[in-house]
Parts: sequence; structure tokens; C-alpha cells
Amino acid sequence: MSSELITVHQELELADPVLVVAFDGWVDAGFGMRNATEIMLKADDAALVASFDADLLVDHRARRPTMTVRDGRLDHISWPAIRLQQVSDLDQRAFLLLHGPEPDFRWQAFCAAVDELAQQLGVARVVSLGAYPAAVPHTRPVRLSATGTSQDLIERFGSPAGTLEVPAGISAALAKRFEAAGLETVSVWAQVPHYASGSPFPAATAALFQGLRTVADLRFDPAPLIAEGLEVSRRLDTMIAQNASHKRLLGQLESAYDTSMGESGEEIPTGDELAEELERFLRDQDESK
Repeated sequence: MSSELITVHQELELADPVLVVAFDGWVDAGFGMRNATEIMLKADDAALVASFDADLLVDHRARRPTMTVRDGRLDHISWPAIRLQQVSDLDQRAFLLLHGPEPDFRWQAFCAAVDELAQQLGVARVVSLGAYPAAVPHTRPVRLSATGTSQDLIERFGSPAGTLEVPAGISAALAKRFEAAGLETVSVWAQVPHYASGSPFPAATAALFQGLRTVADLRFDPAPLIAEGLEVSRRLDTMIAQNASHKRLLGQLESAYDTSMGESGEEIPTGDELAEELERFLRDQDESK
């Protein structure tokens, strides 16, 4: 590699591997993407392919390293790290996972370096993961949407209608770089209930794994996530059932999910309105314990 940003640790010979991109620090409601990354990295055969110079890419004052102190003695400092690793799914299909903190600096140089490495490794398709807060109820299946540069892949999930101008993450910058190189790219997004977006929402991770299976034929066991998701749903049910206004708001979200807003005739609360109501309630519940 010609880039000063990358250290290659081993050469690989893979047949048209999929590259999965999952960066901390970008939109990740309910920690859907973070939890998916942790599960993918648990593979016994996970191997380090390349690492990136975090000193050149990460603002350590914004994302400080973690220090471990034992009996007053500074024992260890754990630095933020951006890595490319080879991992496998349940069927032992090898793929590449690019993960770590989203770079703070030198985005263009970083994208060029990743693109060069992807070309050398023969990457055929790139899938980015994310989750965003939405005005949806926790009592319904998590919906997926998609953005990207491959219309065929986007249409498998649906995409936001119209034109949007929103802040971009590094995955979007990578997608445009990959598009110029002829690589198919898609970002798969899980829609997480706005009022539950600040704590783990396992159903979002399960949905992202379903999205990975749809676009990349990568398979992971959803059973533990489904069980955890049911427990989270029961806890939310119990809390919301104690307040009539919260039940009403949830019912409106359920109606909006099941039918179009134009047909329902009801005024649907915005995500911010619902978040303010339910987050206040959940906070009061925690303080009363």
C-alpha cells in the first residue's frame, strides 16, 4: 500500500468478498450497528487484515482513550482503533469488516486508501450498516430502508421519497468513492422507535442481520436477539401501560405504521414530540427506583 494511513498485516486471497462497513460515532439508534459489529467479531477465525493510523484520523480529545487503573497504578491505556478484519458468518462464508471510530480528519485521504485496499482485495460489494430514530412503534417489526449507489440493492428495501439534504457520514463518502470504481454499494438502515433509541434495541440488530442476508447472503443467528428484543418490548409495554397519554401516542404510531397518514385522518405526533413524552416518563421511572 502506498498510503501512510494503512498498515497491511496479511495478504488475502478471497473470491469476490463482501465488505461490511460499520463505524462508531455516526447514526446508530438503539446501538443496532454497534451490537451487530460485536457479534460479527466473535467469530473464532476473525483475523486482522489491516489497521489505520488513528493518530492521523481520530481526535483523541473528542474520543479519549480509556485508561485502566489498578490500586492507583496506571496499568493500561486502550486507544481507539480502526481495523479491517476478515470474519465469517454461520455458514463459514468469509467477508471483510471495516470498523472502529468514524475518522475525524482526512476523510478524502482515508477514502482513497480504503478504496485502494478494496481493489487489491477484490471486493465486489460494499454494505454499510446504521440505525436511525423514527416515529415508529416498538410493537411492530423493525423496518429497513436503504440508501446508496446501487438502485437494484436499494429497491430491495425501499428508500426515502423525494430529495433530502442531511449531514453525511464517512460511509457516504466511501460509497461515492466506490461508485467511481464500479463497486456496488448500499447502506442498510434500521428504523428504531425514537423513544427507545438511547438504549440497546436488539430488534434493530436482528433486522440489520436480515438486511445483510438479503443483500450479501451473510447469515447470523437471530434467536438470541429476538429473545432480548422481546424482553425490551415487555419492559416498554409495562411502562407505557401506566400512562393513558403514552398509550394514546403509541396507538397513533401503530396506526401510522399500519396505514398511510393520509388515510388515518389522525394527527400523528412527530418523533421529537413522542420522544419528549416517553423519555420523560422513562426517566421518571428510573429515578423512582
